[in-house]
Amino acid sequence: MTKCPSCGEEIKDGDWTCGGCGAPVAGAGMAPAGGQYGSGAPAEQYGGAAAPAAAPAAGPSGLLKTVLVFAVIAVIAVVLVWFFVLRGPATTGEEFVGTWTTATEQGIATVAVEQGEDAFTVTLTGNDAAQKVTVPAHLDGKELLITVDDFSQMAGEENAEAFKAALAALAGDFKLVFSSVDATHIDLRIVGSTADGQDFDETTALTKDVTSAP
Repeated sequence: MTKCPSCGEEIKDGDWTCGGCGAPVAGAGMAPAGGQYGSGAPAEQYGGAAAPAAAPAAGPSGLLKTVLVFAVIAVIAVVLVWFFVLRGPATTGEEFVGTWTTATEQGIATVAVEQGEDAFTVTLTGNDAAQKVTVPAHLDGKELLITVDDFSQMAGEENAEAFKAALAALAGDFKLVFSSVDATHIDLRIVGSTADGQDFDETTALTKDVTSAP
């Protein structure tokens, strides 16, 4: 048993006050202290105020979000302007201009490339001088291309679609791709599929005819 510190009266286990003098007895029958009101007992139970709940983490304000969105848009705009405008074309096409030849089993074939103000023209001449055709061409990155659409322009705007359909039925879908190797050599790649669905991809090396240069 515990004795009352005030009057010395013995206090039974579980009593909160002294039976002799009525003084509160600390520690008698009390749960282990875990704070001001003991462990596990909410403050409200003893008239205390509850601890304030933790405030949620503050997120970015609406104004900040708007500023961030505009900043991202500005960065993208700068990149696009640089890529498509300031950077300029991948090539001017001057490296393709001139007369180029290649040896075939039947003789020499010639490709003459000319550059106008707005476009290129390519004259293809077979081993027979009568086998000649001039078609428009256009730059695509670092390459000079002649497509079925370019060939169809030879028939004029009104007949272009009909010419394209006839050419596709006869020769399939194809394109001629010129790529520069060095100052005196280019490659001519003919790639596509025949009218019956057979794929083809052939490359011919062309050498510049320096004797025809002015």
